[in-house]
Parts: sequence; C-alpha cells; structure tokens
Amino acid sequence: MPDEQSPPPMPIGVRLWFAWAFVLLAITGLLLPRIIEFVDFSERAPFSLLGIFMMLELAFLLFGITVAMQRKRIAHRFAIGIAVLAAPVLAGLPPLLLDFPPEAVAGWQALFIPVGLLISVVLIVGLLRPGSRAFFSED
Repeated sequence: MPDEQSPPPMPIGVRLWFAWAFVLLAITGLLLPRIIEFVDFSERAPFSLLGIFMMLELAFLLFGITVAMQRKRIAHRFAIGIAVLAAPVLAGLPPLLLDFPPEAVAGWQALFIPVGLLISVVLIVGLLRPGSRAFFSED
C-alpha cells in the first residue's frame, strides 16, 4: 500500500491572505446596509457606481475565497487581486458611507491609505513567494 503524502502546510503568506479576505468580507457585510441605503432608487438614478463596485468586490471576494479553499491555480491571481483592495476599501468606503465631515475624511485617509498600502504590500510579497505559489496547485 503506497504512502499517501499529506498536502504541504499552508504558507504564512496564504494564511495572512485568508485572514485579510475574511476581514474584508466582514467589513463588506457590516457596510452593506449603508451601501444599500446610499443608492438612490429614483427613476433618474436606479443604481450607483458605489453599489456596482461593492457588488463586484463581493462577488470577486466570494469566488476568490472559494477557489483558494480548493487550492485552484486561478486562486493565486484572485488572491493578488483581493490583496490590492486594502487601500481603497479601508481609506475610501468608511468616510463615504458614514458621512464623515471633510476634515475627518482627510485625517482618515491620511491614516488608512498608508495602512492599506502596507497590508497590500505584505500580502502580495507573501503570495509571490514560491511556497505560496506552490500551495495553489490544483487544476
């Protein structure tokens, strides 16, 4: 009876990415009622660009997490794409959806644009390591 090899352990870059993806999913879930409220359902504007962006982000995120759990090769590209969303989501959405005053928006963005960029860089560097690439090996 041949020895079956167990799959390699999940690399730290992939673990960090999963943590970020679920945090992003939670942020989206918490902001979803405000996003729906934000849309003007009048005849003149039955949709908003923000609503379209958020629905695309949510679909991208859910599909990316699903294929990453299955270790599909395409998940690596989705993971990198989702890692790039840190700065726009952290710096742009809360001030817009929670009606921050203009001076608070400037302070929020001054704080969270660098934080978002740092998160993105750490995740992308972790995902580009050979062990992380090898983790997504299923066809």
